[in-house]
This record gives sequence, C-alpha cells and structure tokens, in this order.
Amino acid sequence: MSGEVQPAYREYCYACRRIRKHCLCADIRPFPTRTRFVILMHEEEAKKQKTGTGRLAKLCLENSELLVGVDFSRDERVAALLRDPAYVPFVLYPGPQAFNFKTLGPGAVPPGRTLLVFVIDGTWRTARTLLNRSPNVRALPRLSFAGSYLSQFRIKRQPQAHCVSTIEAIYHLCGEAAEAGWERPGPGREVLMDVFRKMVETQLGYARGRRRRREDNARR
Repeated sequence: MSGEVQPAYREYCYACRRIRKHCLCADIRPFPTRTRFVILMHEEEAKKQKTGTGRLAKLCLENSELLVGVDFSRDERVAALLRDPAYVPFVLYPGPQAFNFKTLGPGAVPPGRTLLVFVIDGTWRTARTLLNRSPNVRALPRLSFAGSYLSQFRIKRQPQAHCVSTIEAIYHLCGEAAEAGWERPGPGREVLMDVFRKMVETQLGYARGRRRRREDNARR
C-alpha cells in the first residue's frame, strides 16, 4: 500500500543498502586516492547480492563512481571516460599480459594525467559476461597484483584460492600502488578492510542465529 510505513526490521539504508540496524555508514571514512576508480557492477549483483562489496568500496573511495549494467559498449559515461585525455585507463582483471605496479613503467601515466581503473564487480561468471559484452572495456590493458592474497570473505566460497572480493581487490591494489610510489602511503585505505570485516562478522552472526533457532525448534 502506497505510503505505508515500513517496520523497523525492514527499513534500509539507501547508501550501503543494508537494513538500518546493521547500517555500516557510520564506520565509513572516505579517503582520497590519486587513482580514479570506476566500479562496473553487474546488474545481477546489484539486484540480488545483499553482501556485495562494490557499494561499500564506492562509499570508502572519494575518487570513485559506480555504474550498473551488463553491456557497457554503448554506455555514455564509460565512453566519455575513455575519450577523456586526462585519464590513462586500465581494467583490473587477471591475465598473463596483465601489468602490476612493479611492471608498470614510470612513463605509463604521463605527468598531468590520472590513472583510471575500471573494477568489475560481480561473481566470476557475471564478471566474465560483463567483460565479454563490453569490448571497449575488454580492450583495455589489464592491471593485476604482484602478490598473492587469500580472501577473508568467510561467508562465501571463492572459486579459486587467488579470488578476492571487490573491496579486497581495491584494498590490495592501493597497497601495492603505495609501495611502488603510485599512491600516497597512509592509513586511509584500512577503512576498506575495517568495513568489510564488520560486514562479514554481521553476516556470520546472522548464520549463527539461524542455526540456534533451528536447534531450538528441533528440541521443541
């Protein structure tokens, strides 16, 4: 019914997209980066995932934006970013030809221009779909990690050991960028993992609560 007041347990925060009592916005302290991040969220991730980390990453990064879709080949905003001479674009995605901040030469981003990193947010299946349907993004040089990292996303099983969530990927990329002198080192990026860990602990609490209720029902 239109205008009906939602019960408290159903009220959502429209920023982090979580129920109000577990809103994470108070823990988010946005920090600046020299790198411009553009998070391309698969529409399936936007509609179905309640524990997706792309939105949380966007809220933590001052120099970022988030776009939702599947086929970005005709997306006006993506096209404008790719045309803009102020940027040098890459896509964050693994591959044998991928650069990292150790192999990216000092001339890769000329003075006066900004490194632009497209980050694909979705499951590995939907990420591949998005990349295949967006040849303008797929054609970009790839950027990845020099190190190997294990995901702390304990509420989800990753398809392979090296797979990490979107917010973890940005966290590790910022760390490697700082080590290589591409970013200013500092504690700001820790907010990414602080918010991520709180979200994971909240979801684990849900799971433990559900198990307890099932056990109580069984006893009755």
